[in-house]
Amino acid sequence: MNEYLKSMISDKTFNEKIQEIKETHISYVFLTKKHAYKIKKDVKFTFLDYSTLEKREFYCKEEFRINKLLSHDLYIKVSPLVKEGDTLILSNSGFPLDYAIVMNRMPEKYIMRNLIEKNKITIETIEDIALKVLLFHKMAKVDSKGKYGSLANIKRNVFDNFKDLECFIGDLYSNDEFNTLIRKNLEFMDNNATLFEKRVKKSKIIETHGDLHSGNIFVTPKDTFIFDAIEFNPGINTTDVAAEIAFLCMDLEFLGRYDLSKAFSDKYILESNDKEILKLLPFYKGYRACVRAKVNGYNAAVDNAAKELTIKYFYLALKYMEEL
Repeated sequence: MNEYLKSMISDKTFNEKIQEIKETHISYVFLTKKHAYKIKKDVKFTFLDYSTLEKREFYCKEEFRINKLLSHDLYIKVSPLVKEGDTLILSNSGFPLDYAIVMNRMPEKYIMRNLIEKNKITIETIEDIALKVLLFHKMAKVDSKGKYGSLANIKRNVFDNFKDLECFIGDLYSNDEFNTLIRKNLEFMDNNATLFEKRVKKSKIIETHGDLHSGNIFVTPKDTFIFDAIEFNPGINTTDVAAEIAFLCMDLEFLGRYDLSKAFSDKYILESNDKEILKLLPFYKGYRACVRAKVNGYNAAVDNAAKELTIKYFYLALKYMEEL
């Protein structure tokens, strides 16, 4: 969706009053009392391409497919947007100008991160999330050829993070600390090449959620909903299940909830009988912490909060290296 089409969005579009509009660098989300309508922007970056109508249609349907497996009752449908007069409406009749993912709206008070801050997430809840993630993994596509699970690809992803973090040496952390992070990662990957190869052969490289953290989970009195899985780049979301588990563990530990992190990983490992995850967890938690440091680093020059988060995630990644 471009700015011209966005200007054609009104209450008539959804036949509901728009209460709020949220915007990211890749999408708009129009919120009504009962629903959320997500529309992808007409953008192209190195990591995604939504630059044509056909691609936006494809990725809307991919996002719906993946997330429907995780939260069946949250995701309703993908609907074309067609022109009627001077506005856009949801309709299956007419020529589509764009597409919207239609979802049931959940109150933000139920976002897991908000509930953690109020100490309202229990061990029982986190174990239930582990079971939901495991069930999702059992239904997911497997990277049987090892295209994304190869050690070469893992190294490429790890060093992509380092390239983006290198510019902060001397400002946010020292050269010695940065070099220690690189050395520890490289040593672990080289010393465990056989393990990484084994993970591919054992079908542990799958199409995961890709962005599993407490900001993408609703915990309501009736059920738990995991949402907003990555669909736009298989190089990001096709990874070892251990990397998926590590993401939420790292996020929970960043929030100071080591008890929830342990309960989550313990339950997943117990029910999946995948004990190799234990050896891989510190490595992948470090990788995920570096990703968060990198993402926040993009705004560090103009946003002090982002700068502080970059520092915190970097040192969390360094801490995980002590566990390898």
